[in-house]
Amino acid sequence: MQCNEYDYIIANPPYNCHEVSYIKDNKRKLSLAFPVGAYNMYSMFLSAMISIAKEGCLIGVIISDSFLTATLHAKLREQIFTECSIHQLLLCPNNLFWSQGADVRTCLLILQKGRRYQGYVKIMNRPNCVEEFKERLNNHQFKTCALDDIRLGKELKLNQFIIDLESDIINLFKYNISLGKQYKCVTCISTGNDEKYLSKEIKEGFNIPFYKNPAKRKFKAEPDAYIIDDYMEESLKVKNFMIRNKGFLRDEGIACSSMGLPFSAVYKPRNAVSGVNATIFPGKENIYWLISYLNSSLVTYFVRGVIIRSNMVTSGYVSRIPMIEFSENEKHKLEEVAKNVISGILLEERAIQIIDIIVFNSSGISEQSKSKVKDFVRNLGKVV
Repeated sequence: MQCNEYDYIIANPPYNCHEVSYIKDNKRKLSLAFPVGAYNMYSMFLSAMISIAKEGCLIGVIISDSFLTATLHAKLREQIFTECSIHQLLLCPNNLFWSQGADVRTCLLILQKGRRYQGYVKIMNRPNCVEEFKERLNNHQFKTCALDDIRLGKELKLNQFIIDLESDIINLFKYNISLGKQYKCVTCISTGNDEKYLSKEIKEGFNIPFYKNPAKRKFKAEPDAYIIDDYMEESLKVKNFMIRNKGFLRDEGIACSSMGLPFSAVYKPRNAVSGVNATIFPGKENIYWLISYLNSSLVTYFVRGVIIRSNMVTSGYVSRIPMIEFSENEKHKLEEVAKNVISGILLEERAIQIIDIIVFNSSGISEQSKSKVKDFVRNLGKVV
């Protein structure tokens, strides 16, 4: 269907929690109607607007920015890149809708139906506040770039949007092997009912440490809970009690954070298990230096500034972290830092400083990019 009547479409598609039950109840019907997937209202609205717009129609939306990077929105991004010209992509400040009681990260997106209108793209990284946003809009303080400069991963058909990213950072993704191609990065246990199967304390029947989400905790963390001792047997009886990667489930590894803005990695001891958060099994000889690398400022920037803008960080996203090449001496230094933090000899803040020096030097990025990464991490709550 095409809407030949209109030259402009301006919209603020719905993207609140009230849509969830409707989508769940009508998943099959909506999935047939929307090839981009029935994940939330805003993505279906945007896809429909693109589909019905006539050639040359301008489409302007203020919309949740989770579609920029989330894997489940790959088909929506593909539709945008194949059917539209992209004129502007401006990230809005996080406090834009606070006065309405809404805490949602948004962007302004200006498209035009048809590929022949594509020129340079005007972009804006996220301002710190509404006042700064207004000033930039009023004074047209945009950066101008080529279409390929805002796209990452097109060879994988992910077509992720990237905003204001330095070329040397992009090159780290292009020319380094990803973590997932080097080490096992997986999810493990989904109980389907944490209240029933997890206990906050060790008690009879609950003795196995369970790492669910380290959140802000780095290097070392106490278990989030203790899972039932007979979890393997329970998974055979209960349909939604799912256990993946049973072969190395209880090996030593690295548990990564899954929810919230910070990205963290902690040591997961042997015989402990983890949840649906990303867990890495790199072999005993690689655990400690890799923990240090994953807790570096640069990796936080990779994850929260490039790979994923929504709160949920799954193993698929962690798998895409570029693996910088370190010398054996550098790995040894990173390993010692992690061990010293875990043993209580070194404070976390000082450890990160030492790690960042090693990681930045090995990465080969410019001083300008280093400064940008540091600013990003310091202001994580405002810029993600």
